[in-house]
Amino acid sequence: DKDGDGQITTKELGTVMRSLGQNPSESELQDMINEVDADNNGTID
Repeated sequence: DKDGDGQITTKELGTVMRSLGQNPSESELQDMINEVDADNNGTID
C-alpha cells in the first residue's frame, strides 16, 4: 500500500509483482484482485 490509504490497487499489485520478477498483464492483475476483493470495490483492503 504505497500511498497509505489502506487499499492495494492493480497498479500497486503490479509494482510488487514486477519487483518479484513477474510480468502480469492488467487483466491478470485485475483477476488477482477480484479473487480477494470482499466488497467488490476493485481494490484489496
